[in-house]
Amino acid sequence: MEAGASPIPPPVLVNRWPTERSLLAFVVLAAMALWVLIAVSLIGIFYAVMLGVFFFFAHLVFIAHLRGNGVRLGPEQMPELHARVAELAGRLGMSRAPDAYVIQAGGALNALATRFLGSQFIVLYSDLIDACGDNTEARDFIIAHELGHLRAGHLKLRWLLAPGLLVPFLGTAYSRACEYTSDRYGLAGSRDPERALDGLCILAAGGRQGPRVNRRALVAQRADLNTFWMTLGQWLSTHPPVAARLAALQPSLGDRIALRRTPAFAAGAVVALLVVLPFGATVAFVGTAWPKIMENLRQQQRQASIRANP
Repeated sequence: MEAGASPIPPPVLVNRWPTERSLLAFVVLAAMALWVLIAVSLIGIFYAVMLGVFFFFAHLVFIAHLRGNGVRLGPEQMPELHARVAELAGRLGMSRAPDAYVIQAGGALNALATRFLGSQFIVLYSDLIDACGDNTEARDFIIAHELGHLRAGHLKLRWLLAPGLLVPFLGTAYSRACEYTSDRYGLAGSRDPERALDGLCILAAGGRQGPRVNRRALVAQRADLNTFWMTLGQWLSTHPPVAARLAALQPSLGDRIALRRTPAFAAGAVVALLVVLPFGATVAFVGTAWPKIMENLRQQQRQASIRANP
């Protein structure tokens, strides 16, 4: 380091959402069980291959559209935004910044992270960047959130985990846990956490109204979701409600709100009856049937060998 140069700060440490790793373990177990079922079924293998090919080419089309129509940030293309992406990637401990693109999407306020054949991308919708305006902390929160998905490895081996992620309630629960984790990355990447939370408010209410949102009142809206059907609706969603995300990042906003647990217990019973018990029975069947299936295959191979070599 040159004399007089400011030292490079160490990467920030971000703790994952408490349930993320345990839910990932269940997703892995579910994926393994379902892959076994697919492997012993010729029809299952056929459909798995066809779906895999379909999703691969659909993603290929998206990446080609992004590279051909989006604006890739660089030293000569929106250099300030490019530098901020690189700085945030370094702050979060990434060895190199992913390719970052700005693209218009008909007014949608969104951003995303993705991977393709080992390459990493973040995509920033232009209307969301415009909505943040001069609030660079809100913009940095959104960028760091997407970088967090890549830094935490949320997008690795998705094809291998796909069957587990498709299990009702389980896959969406894991997705929501990943979102909470990435929100923590978003907050860690911001220099002013208070202004950074405007990023979530802008996602909820837009660029003009977002900064005016009463956060405590927004967090209080969680009470509206405290019913049986609304609880099921949340559990089927890949993203937590903005009200819950705000409360997770700034718990003091919800310190006066007491949410009833009865709907969660009732919804949990429904999930157990509709998903957990059938899936558990399937896993148990695979565990008992797999040795017999393998033994039958070995016997068939021995008989074929005897016929070939009388």
